[in-house]
Amino acid sequence: MTKGIDWPAIAGEAARRFGVRRFRPGQRDLIDAALAGRDALGILPTGGGKSLTYQIPALFLPRAVVVVSPLLSLVQDQREKAEAARIDVARLDSTLSSSEEREAVAEIATGGNDLIYVTPERLESPEYLSLLRERGVSLLVVDEAHCISQWGHDFRPAYLGLAEAARALGAPPVLALTATATPEVVEDIVRQLGMRDPQVVQTGVDRPNLFLEVRRTVNRAMKEQALMELLRAADGSAIVYCATVRKVEELHRWLRAQGENVGRYHGKLKVSEREETQRRFMSGEVRAVIATNAFGLGIDKPDIRLVAHWNFPGSIEAWYQEAGRAGRDGKAARATLLYRLEDKRIQSYFLGGKYPDRDESLSV
Repeated sequence: MTKGIDWPAIAGEAARRFGVRRFRPGQRDLIDAALAGRDALGILPTGGGKSLTYQIPALFLPRAVVVVSPLLSLVQDQREKAEAARIDVARLDSTLSSSEEREAVAEIATGGNDLIYVTPERLESPEYLSLLRERGVSLLVVDEAHCISQWGHDFRPAYLGLAEAARALGAPPVLALTATATPEVVEDIVRQLGMRDPQVVQTGVDRPNLFLEVRRTVNRAMKEQALMELLRAADGSAIVYCATVRKVEELHRWLRAQGENVGRYHGKLKVSEREETQRRFMSGEVRAVIATNAFGLGIDKPDIRLVAHWNFPGSIEAWYQEAGRAGRDGKAARATLLYRLEDKRIQSYFLGGKYPDRDESLSV
């Protein structure tokens, strides 16, 4: 551990603001790196308390901590938790009205925020970069950093500009956080962020309270019956993931017709509708959400007892990320993939559009 860091004061703030009496594996090392000004990459299990590793430093660093988050639902969830811990928070994203944006810019310009949440696209703006640089940045955090490899090379090119954005902000230390990263993804994260000899903290991915299973079904009726059994057996909240917007809408209508208290969430809904679904789910007004993978990244709801996949997820890593939303209170929870052979066609279609075929490759 780095000399000169006041760990009794840090422990006191963790207890007072977050109710944390003991740091989880990896948290102390990452907090130490952030306060010492070192680049670090944290690979902690889902529910492992990644957000604490930058929220605590935000209370002690002299300038702002800028957090790059991939999804608006994640920004909303993390902002609410930081505000509950009495941390001054601002956000810059596409959901702000003109008046809200002016207010956020004024707050940031006067140095009124310890934490500033942004989407990667906002760091493409010279005006926002200038604003943040003038405010001063002590730490740049890239939350859910696996998205750099997962999305940056395809439909979120702003992720590939984060190293340049960091230089424009004065090259502050970088903290990258994720729950899953293969060695290849780790290498890509470090390269794309321009990290300087980062300290890598990896604590393993085992979640002993989480029961993973695959159930084979042969037709839709059998699949529907299996899902109803899972939902009715779950003593708590649930998320059901579908591969497409159409599947979300179909399954949501069917479950509502069965009398189930469910909401829906996908990228084609209005922002206000998505925010309302998330609010009602977090407050317990709806017990389950039927969603695409646009929902849930970073969502920390302790009582989720079931995560079901109606269709194949995009990868093993995606399944682990999504399954990991269950059981964050440490109690027993279940993650079930409802397997039907023809479901493979959906992901095969997605993969077919993602990679060139043999003839295209040879023509390059």
